[in-house]
Amino acid sequence: MKIVYDFRKYDGVIGGVEQGVIQIVKYLTSIGQHVIILCKINRIEDVNNIFSKNHNLKIIPLNVTTHSLSLKNVKLDSTTIQDIAVSENADIIHFFYNMSFPFFSKVPSLLTVHDVIPFTFREAMGFFSNKFLYKPGIRMACRLNDIIATVSDFSKQDIVNKVGVPVDKIRVIPNGLREPNPADKSLEQELKIRFELEDSFILNVGGIHERKNIIRLIHAYSRLVKLHDYSGKLLITGAVSGAPYQKKMKRICDAAILETSMEKKIVFTGFVSENELDSLFRMAEFLIYPSLYEGFGIPILEAMKLSLPVITSNVTAMPEVASDVAYLVDPYSIEEMTTAMFTLLHDENLQKEMKQNGVKRAQSYTWQNASEMYLRLYQEVIKEKAKMEKVKGLVS
Repeated sequence: MKIVYDFRKYDGVIGGVEQGVIQIVKYLTSIGQHVIILCKINRIEDVNNIFSKNHNLKIIPLNVTTHSLSLKNVKLDSTTIQDIAVSENADIIHFFYNMSFPFFSKVPSLLTVHDVIPFTFREAMGFFSNKFLYKPGIRMACRLNDIIATVSDFSKQDIVNKVGVPVDKIRVIPNGLREPNPADKSLEQELKIRFELEDSFILNVGGIHERKNIIRLIHAYSRLVKLHDYSGKLLITGAVSGAPYQKKMKRICDAAILETSMEKKIVFTGFVSENELDSLFRMAEFLIYPSLYEGFGIPILEAMKLSLPVITSNVTAMPEVASDVAYLVDPYSIEEMTTAMFTLLHDENLQKEMKQNGVKRAQSYTWQNASEMYLRLYQEVIKEKAKMEKVKGLVS
């Protein structure tokens, strides 16, 4: 089989979406499938380095420097990428990042929609962009592609309810997990010094977006410190850019910290590398991830894989991903969050049980499993499209 992968989202940083493409492509090419990677023209050197040892792979740059919704990218979806697929004799095109517009489709196409968060939380997206670009755009993208994949049963139902996609057009293929970096004691010591960690600490990851629920977490942590004499810090990872939305959210967070007198106890770490994050997972008491909305929630499983207990929300995809292995709380309840943190800090048997069960839970989420599921889905889509073309030919 020959598969075209849209890798335009890659812009120098390997996030969850980019990691998915990389791992799936590496696995499929290793078992003899042929892949064509499409990337931004200004990222061709980086992409060549990422896939430098891969056989059965061809990389083609596209004359574009952004993956954002634009007429130029719509034209690439509809004409250029279709022509590349035909000239390369490809069997299917996989658009891996939420939107694509193959108006003049020449090859079967699959679109992965990871979530539809902007239907619930607009966050940094402006009102105009949300209402007149994103929402109609994703509805059109889901209509134009032959099949939609998503990462959880929750996201599947959310796409059905909010986007209006027929349920039988959507397939669920969960994310895999990256392999953790090896333990690094010198890095752990460096992090202790950098963040002034004299005692144990609680970890939160994911940044300060509204849906990450940081304000309630600050108040819950403050109650833990004041009512239960917890001496450790709360570390909140994630880059805080200079964008207006990020500045606004940081001001709100800072105000909550001042209100609770937690200036010396709560640390915003800024961006941390995967290696640093893995070290923090190994060092923390537990991960608290009280998000109001996740289409999947990779940090939950990343923590579990490194034997770190997890407190997370009982809403959206988080109970599905965490199953009964995490301590689930109502993310709108500050009291529940405080109780969960206190309980987990003091119940050693619960900690031990969660560590053991968490490692087992995380083992089932691999990129090999995801890749094999995608491969079966490609075969299904190609077969169904061929059948439809045959019927169309007979009718005409």
